Amino acid sequence: MPVAAPVLASFKPARSFGWAWLLGISALVAASAFPLFLPGIVPPEERVALWITAAIMVPLIAFLLATLFSLPAMRYDLTNDELTVSCGPLYRYRVPYAEITSVRRTTLTPTLWSSMRMPGLALGGVLYADVGKVTMCATRMSRDILLVTAGKRRFGITPADEAAFMATLTPLLPRSAQAGPAAPASGTASGVS
Repeated sequence: MPVAAPVLASFKPARSFGWAWLLGISALVAASAFPLFLPGIVPPEERVALWITAAIMVPLIAFLLATLFSLPAMRYDLTNDELTVSCGPLYRYRVPYAEITSVRRTTLTPTLWSSMRMPGLALGGVLYADVGKVTMCATRMSRDILLVTAGKRRFGITPADEAAFMATLTPLLPRSAQAGPAAPASGTASGVS
C-alpha cells in the first residue's frame, strides 16, 4: 500500500449554509417515505409498489445523509506533488501540480442539469454552460469559484482563505500555470494567479 505524501498545508472551504439545503432535502425525502413504513397504511394489493418505493428511497436517503455528514470533512490539501480535494470518504480527487495549467477565480453559469448542486453547495461532476463539466467540491454553486484546470479536467473549489491558499499553491505549480490565463474566460471572471 503506497504511503500518503505529507500534507504541506490544509485549507477548509468557505462557510456556507449548503448543509441546511441538504438537510432540508433529506428531510423531505425521508418524510415522503415515512408513511410507507406505517403498518396498515398500504393495502395488501399495493405492497409490491411499497417495496419498489422503499428500494429507491432508502438508498437515496442514506446517500444524502452520508453526504451531509461528510461536509465537515471538506478540505483542500497541498502536498509536495499534488492538490487533493476531498469531502469525507465520498469525494476525493487528486490533481498533480504538473497537470495544472491555470487557477482562476470565476463565476460559472449554471445549467438546468445538475448532479449535486444547490445554493451553498456543489459536489461531484456538475455541468456549466460556459465551461462544461466541472468536478466540484465547493461551498458555493457558481459565484467566486476557484477553477483549477488540469489538462481536460476542471475542478471547482472555494477555500475560506483564498489568498493564503493561492500563496501556498502558486510556488508549487509549473511556471506556465503561475503566470495565469492571458484573459478571463468570461466577462464575470477575474484572474487570481
